[in-house]
Amino acid sequence: MALGRSPSARSCVQPWPSRRVIILDQTASRQSRASQVLLFWLAAFVLANFASLLVVVVTGNDGSSSGDLSTLVVALSATAMWLVYLFATTQFLQVNLKNLRSTIGVTFLRRDVVVGIPLGIASQLILVNAVNWPLARLFPDAFSFDEVSQRASDLVDVARGGWVVLLGLVVIVGAPIVEEIVYRGVVQPGLVASWGRTGGLMATAVLFAAIHMRPVEFPGLLAFALVLGWARHSTGTIGRSIVIHMAFNATGLALVVLL
Repeated sequence: MALGRSPSARSCVQPWPSRRVIILDQTASRQSRASQVLLFWLAAFVLANFASLLVVVVTGNDGSSSGDLSTLVVALSATAMWLVYLFATTQFLQVNLKNLRSTIGVTFLRRDVVVGIPLGIASQLILVNAVNWPLARLFPDAFSFDEVSQRASDLVDVARGGWVVLLGLVVIVGAPIVEEIVYRGVVQPGLVASWGRTGGLMATAVLFAAIHMRPVEFPGLLAFALVLGWARHSTGTIGRSIVIHMAFNATGLALVVLL
């Protein structure tokens, strides 16, 4: 069910920037527009991951596994990835960073925080566990808590002292903002405009879950991505999905630290 928004918030955002459609081609078919959005996503994904890998290589960690990278290298690698994603987004939408916020609909209302924080926490504690529970019964070793949380555990194990703060900024602040800009800010509206609400939300959720590249995380992330997609589609902005994503990541990181 769509939640109400203030007139000012509603007037400054659109489900999909009409300006972008004009730039693409007014006569382009829906399938053609979807193809352009997917091409943007693929190019941004490949280039962003190349930039991330380049940082790892330049810092002399090319032979190390992800669990052996220092928190500083992880942060630098993530920052390089985010910068490429943001640059690719501005180029695709043909806007500068100053206008990006209004173009894709980045607004925050008090209701977004009030609803988003508990929804993000519940998604981590209840939704993901509910999705993984039957899989853990069928495949107890593959879908154990330790396996599902291995990536976060590796990051926490390396972070010592004040480095935990930097890790928190990467996981809780940077990653949610950039991922929501790309997936719920650009990819989802474009695919929804081409394939309809159900097809667009599901396709975006699949892409989002897949890019984390750990099969054991895919079911839970897919379900969570649908929550994020619903938040974006029902409000018309990515403000609430950012808050949900931040709360989700913060809860997951806290679980690993405390348990």
